[in-house]
Amino acid sequence: MVFCYLKGYVHQGNMVLCSYCFTQNPVGNDNIHLYINLSPEEKEKVLQLDFGYEGIKKVALCEEDVTDMQYVAFRPFKTDDEQGFYWCGEIVINKEAIEKMYGAHLAEGSIFTLNMTQTFADGDFSVLFGDACEDGYNPRENMNVFVVLNY
Repeated sequence: MVFCYLKGYVHQGNMVLCSYCFTQNPVGNDNIHLYINLSPEEKEKVLQLDFGYEGIKKVALCEEDVTDMQYVAFRPFKTDDEQGFYWCGEIVINKEAIEKMYGAHLAEGSIFTLNMTQTFADGDFSVLFGDACEDGYNPRENMNVFVVLNY
């Protein structure tokens, strides 16, 4: 059963990520965990964003909190359609933040890695990449490679 979708794109150097989650009563701040590395050759430079319907709870780079949240915007909304209720969260990591954290900018041909997990109140979780049933599953070790393309 699919609980959450993720789509992303780059616009004017900003990274835009949209999650679509099928949670009937969204509560809490941290049930989605997004892991991004815009410098995959440096394995430890993972940006972690923990968020939920109520907003972003944590932004950390290399497991250290990023205190300057002005670089990351979050816009949630909820609705329903013929498939049922869902909520969405749009995260924008602006180009200034990308340049500050990674010393680079996103453009056509840029390569990055990404993974996402979703946790549930009963302790279950789902993952975008990797085998969630694997003992000691680590989302940072199961990131997939993406390339920025010009459409």
